Amino acid sequence: MDGINEFRKIIKNLGMVFVTLALIANFIPAVYVSVMTGTFPSASELFQLWLAAAAAFGVGYFVQPISFFPMVNMAGSFMVWICGNVGELRVPAAAMAQKVTNCEQGSPKAEIMATIGIAASIFVSVSMITFFAIVGSQIIPLMPQAIMKGFSFILPAVLGAVYADLCGKNLILGIIVMVSSIGGTIMFPKLGVPSGLVMLVNILVAICIARIYYLKTKAS
Repeated sequence: MDGINEFRKIIKNLGMVFVTLALIANFIPAVYVSVMTGTFPSASELFQLWLAAAAAFGVGYFVQPISFFPMVNMAGSFMVWICGNVGELRVPAAAMAQKVTNCEQGSPKAEIMATIGIAASIFVSVSMITFFAIVGSQIIPLMPQAIMKGFSFILPAVLGAVYADLCGKNLILGIIVMVSSIGGTIMFPKLGVPSGLVMLVNILVAICIARIYYLKTKAS
């Protein structure tokens, strides 16, 4: 355990540094444009933009760390919040790395393998994105419309595959969580829960169900 604790300590220190640098880098293009054009938004305009962004993505600020952290762990969290594509690429990569190495979920080995899987996916995805950024604008317009429509199903298909794989580890719990999530999606809006918070509430309910199920099965 000393080794994994030392690993986490180093990752925490490095992660804080690089995430801070990434946050600063995000503002460089906007500052550059403002300086070059001499156009500077007022504080009220910036606040309005912040409100618009918070309304669109604010729920994800709470939902994604809660839902993805158990899979990506600390090192993976620093990487995925910098590189993005958490649900589409990083979580499936972490899950597959853990599966092929037969890791027990929550173990130090699983944490290390998830980190390696996420790091590998970043190298691959950056290479692919660079390639398609260069040639994609020429290829995509030539694709049939049916294939273009199919792109919208990529994310649910990937997350569905990850769910099916994890569900195989505990089929009963997987079915219970799926039923509760479907029921919550239908009932919570009728109970007055804002549509933007339905996913967050579903996740919290699923966590409670999983904890109760674990305690019940452990006691028996």
